[in-house]
Amino acid sequence: MALFLICIIVFIIWVRVKMKQNKSVISESDKLFWEREAKANFARKRDISALDYFSPDPSRLPFADEMDETEAERVAEVKNYSSGKMMNLSGYSNTDLKEMYGAANLDELSEYDQRFQLFLRALSEWANYLFEKKEYVRAKTIYEYAIEIGSDISTVYINLGILYAKAGKTSKVDELITLVENSDFALKDSIIKKLRLSKLEY
Repeated sequence: MALFLICIIVFIIWVRVKMKQNKSVISESDKLFWEREAKANFARKRDISALDYFSPDPSRLPFADEMDETEAERVAEVKNYSSGKMMNLSGYSNTDLKEMYGAANLDELSEYDQRFQLFLRALSEWANYLFEKKEYVRAKTIYEYAIEIGSDISTVYINLGILYAKAGKTSKVDELITLVENSDFALKDSIIKKLRLSKLEY
């Protein structure tokens, strides 16, 4: 019994020491972050007019002369978001952007990034609608373009994987799996699982 109590006491002491160590590490990490953030807030404003903005290529998209009302709405959204400046800044934090281009440019850069994300979303919704209508050739074209320009939307990968699997192109599904495995997508595990299932189901 005495040995058991000693073990319990030692364990409690060990847990407290570990908690203190972790707290110290977290505090140091927080300190470094806020120091960096403070410096970034005073970063000099830089010229962003010549940055590598993303410009959609209309020739890559399967626009049709005749569309039903729903598709016309999807296409209108795609064209709407295509009309302004956009950039894919998903790999950068606000602190990164302030350090690189100055705090005064953060709102403008965030707007460009938001427009790019909305453009990707509009592409996805258009392709998903065509997929549901079984217009697979056009849907595939949009999905492939969306992935090429950096989409991280799960349905883009999953539905394209299904189209590849239906066509017997399992090597293409494998390429998608590898692409997702090497990404930092929030839903990467779920996407990979569904891509693997598509190879078995179709």
